Amino acid sequence: MIKVDYNNLNLLEKKLLEGTREYIQHNPKISITELSGCFDVSTSKISKFVKKLGFESFKQYKNFIVGEVSEPRNGQASSELQRITDYISQFDEKLAYDFWMKIKDCNKLVIYGLGPSYICADYFAYRLRTFSDVFSLATNDLTVVKNADNSDTKLLVLSTTGMFKPLKDDLNGLNYKEIIFLFEEFRHFAELQGNTIFYLTDSTGDDTLKPYEKSRTLFFIFLEEIIQKFKNSHHKN
Repeated sequence: MIKVDYNNLNLLEKKLLEGTREYIQHNPKISITELSGCFDVSTSKISKFVKKLGFESFKQYKNFIVGEVSEPRNGQASSELQRITDYISQFDEKLAYDFWMKIKDCNKLVIYGLGPSYICADYFAYRLRTFSDVFSLATNDLTVVKNADNSDTKLLVLSTTGMFKPLKDDLNGLNYKEIIFLFEEFRHFAELQGNTIFYLTDSTGDDTLKPYEKSRTLFFIFLEEIIQKFKNSHHKN
């Protein structure tokens, strides 16, 4: 589970964000030493930059930019049951907490998803209305998303791959307090820089399946854990 946070970067880090992406795309085999020389900074500065973004290492950041699939931990393709088992065993509580704080800190939340992701959005909105004070609305209608934008509302976009249609065209110019993306698969979208993106896995999954054919089991597991945090918070109060 990975959280990529493009917020809170200083001027040098914003320069590194744009520049390193361009260099890596032109030369996917570039080393951290070569890249640091291009910007006249130390390798430790590059390492701190990629970790501040949310990556474990420079290699993971580079793979993210060029769209490479992370190597499976066991070197073998997993069944769906094994995939779920691995996900639960490696569940990142810190990431779930960070996501919960994003949702908890808003008065109104619009949850946007298409196809099976909309079913997840509708489920999460229902659970939020039951166990939290967050006013939530699930929709698969882009007109609703555009009409609901204001500085008092956050937008949560759910998508397994992020590839259902051009997100930049759909969401450009909206006036939400914040737009949060929750993707299951680990893919780079340069046009989403400036937003907070949560990834549930560090791979791109089974590319033989189309987005609407893929399961949403991990979404349900993750989102239910967020509901549990709301429930625990109310019990403490």
